[in-house]
Amino acid sequence: MGTDFPRLRDRCCSASGGLLWHWRALRARNTLWRPFRENLALWLDAWRPASSRLVLVGPSAGWTLPASLLARFEEIIALEPDPLARFLLKHRFAGARLRFSRLDLFAPGGLKALHRLFPGHALLFCNVLGQLSPEPGAQAWCEELRCALAGFSWASWHDLASSERPVDRSDRLSWPAGSSFEEVLAGAWRGGEIAVRDHGTLALAGSCAFETASWSLHSGQHHLIAWTRHDPQRLSLSERVQSRG
Repeated sequence: MGTDFPRLRDRCCSASGGLLWHWRALRARNTLWRPFRENLALWLDAWRPASSRLVLVGPSAGWTLPASLLARFEEIIALEPDPLARFLLKHRFAGARLRFSRLDLFAPGGLKALHRLFPGHALLFCNVLGQLSPEPGAQAWCEELRCALAGFSWASWHDLASSERPVDRSDRLSWPAGSSFEEVLAGAWRGGEIAVRDHGTLALAGSCAFETASWSLHSGQHHLIAWTRHDPQRLSLSERVQSRG
């Protein structure tokens, strides 16, 4: 495979890693997280990329991933900085054809290395892009990422918004391309004043429709999660021009 690519550094403690996070996830996955896990399983079951090889970006220990997804692929590469998460993921999905790469996808040169190392793989971003989208400059970052991934079949679920107030619509909601952030918020939270964090990921949908569902991490932290998918044949004309430029 070669070694001339930016290497992922171990990260033992983060907002979604480390011993405390995994303990909380183990306790919540079959209780508080169950509605979101069921919605995610439906999204992933409907996502059928042509490739039989998959790259998981930031899967943690796979606490929300259904085993049925991993069983569909002949090869699975995971990019995960948390060493405990890597151990747990390998243990929890012992029957999967899973191995790990130390490619740091978001370091300078990482996306170019992705095209070279895994050119025929589908990509699944596992609730990671909402933690990386910069502010300010989120829209440009999202657009650049979409263009950099041209040629891949890829999908992502990611934080769109979060609040201390529970989302009023816990079911899956579909949104047409071009929906505004305000429209999405009004459909998820009904009435009253609300303090919301914008995770800057709305532009990841590009010219495609997308879906949302709620995920309550704990009693005081509620997220609106967006799901989007992109296939090379679905690229808009403007995105094709940008990706070639």
